[in-house]
Parts: sequence; C-alpha cells; structure tokens
Amino acid sequence: MAAGTTSSSVQQLYADIVADLVPYYMDAVLLPNQQIIRNSLVVAGSTGSQVRFPLTNTYVDAVSVSEGASIIGTASSQSNFSPTAANVTFSKRGVATDVSEESLEDGGLEVVRNAVITRLSGGLAQATDKAGLLAAKTGSTLADTGELGANADFTLNFVMSPEAMAYAAKREPSVRMWYNPDTDVHEMRATVRNGFTSLRGNFIGKISTRDDTNFAAAANVVALAKSTSLLRAQNAPTGLDGSYIGVISPNFEFAINDQIALAGGTTIGSLSDLGNNALRDASIALIAGVTLFRSNNLPDAS
Repeated sequence: MAAGTTSSSVQQLYADIVADLVPYYMDAVLLPNQQIIRNSLVVAGSTGSQVRFPLTNTYVDAVSVSEGASIIGTASSQSNFSPTAANVTFSKRGVATDVSEESLEDGGLEVVRNAVITRLSGGLAQATDKAGLLAAKTGSTLADTGELGANADFTLNFVMSPEAMAYAAKREPSVRMWYNPDTDVHEMRATVRNGFTSLRGNFIGKISTRDDTNFAAAANVVALAKSTSLLRAQNAPTGLDGSYIGVISPNFEFAINDQIALAGGTTIGSLSDLGNNALRDASIALIAGVTLFRSNNLPDAS
C-alpha cells in the first residue's frame, strides 16, 4: 500500500476497507449462517421495509371412515391448507470510527486499515447477533430447562432447530468516509440493515444459567438433553447432520466441560473419549444431539 497520507493513499485505504468489510463481517457474525438459520434472505435492491416468511399450519391425522360414508363429513378429518406468515422488519445498525491524520502518519495505512476493519465489522456483527438472539428469547415458547433465573444475573442459552428462526438483510455492511478539515480527521460510518424473527417458538428451547466470575453455572449436559427432548417432542427438524443447534455462553461451556471431564471417574485414566477431548482442548462440538456454538452476545433472563 502507498506510504504517507496523500489523497491517493487515503482513497486506497477507503477502497480496501470497502472491499474487505463484508468478508470480515461474515467471519465475525454467528447467526446469519445456513447451519444455524436455514431461512435466510438477502433482498438488497428491492422495495419495502419488511420480508414475509410463509408458514404452513399443522396437518390433521387421517381418521377411520366407514364404508360408503363421507370422508369430509367425518369429524376431524378435514385438513385444509391455511398458511400464515411471520414478518422480518429491517433495522439499521451503525458504528463509527474517526481516524486522525496523525494516526495515519504515525501508525501507517496498513495498521489503520486492519484496525478500522476490525472495529467496523466487529461492531456490526455483534449488534446483528445480539438482535437475533434477543428475537430467539422473545419468540421461544418452550419451557426453560436450566436454573429458571429471571433476572440480569442469569444468561439465556438456546437449543433450537435450524427452522426456528428467519433472517433477512436489506443492506449488506457498507461504509462511508469523508474528511473533516476542521478537526483534521477522516470520519468513517458503517451500517447494515437486517432483521430476525421467530418462525416457530416451539422450536426454540431456553436454558438459563447463572453466569458470574465464580463459574456458578449449575446447568449442564442434563439441561441440554432435556431441551433436545422437548424439541423432538415437537417434531422440530434437525440440521443435515441430525443435530440441533446450541448457542451457549462461555460459563455454560465451562459447566459442561467440568461435568464431561469427570465422566467415568475422577482420574485421567478413566475418562471417556469425550471427557479426554474436553480436558485436552476445552471444546465440545456435538453432545446430547446438539452442535454447540459459543457466543458472548446472549441476552440475560430479565
């Protein structure tokens, strides 16, 4: 990249940020992911402030019909198709950063480029995930299988079907920049317009955990298994790998690891294979029918 803070070098800096913002954002965001939310749309360039996702009503089981009797006249035999819809309303999310001319002169354009992209893409990604997980909290109708805390001391973790939520984006991450001669600062503003909705609240399970610095999250693998059972009872579809999606906090992850590391006994020699993995690298990919993703953007239970 060109050295100094000439007009051409600053324009190149801006061009690089514009080109890299979306890839960095996609690496940082969790929920707009086909594995987690199967119903995803990008509708940039279209009109309107909402997207409607059609929903089919539940079907009725066939009933026993006497010979010669009317099928439709038999009680509870009619199973009409009556679709409904869930709406995704777009919200604009924005983040700003100002870069002084001195920062460019002293730090160098490459350093500034990386710092700006990280700040802008990370800020938009975190806001997007927080909005999606809040929508999961609002839409969930299944019982909480965790500690049942209903205040800010408790975090809500989720186990859900890939068919539970819908996501739509009207504007992909974009950035604008201008120079303020009064303050000698290059001002950058990044925005995205997107939204989430719950399609079926009975496909979203909640697990509340008390998250604090003392690692007092008592909910563990049993809570995950209970949520999985509730989803199976609703005939909630799984992902292609046959598992549901779990989005959990680091503290809940520790509680699960703590339980698994002791599976089979209290000495390393008696650990299970899953326990060995948890003890070695503190990671769990799939357990109790749930593929786990870690997030710091989960809502509290208040």
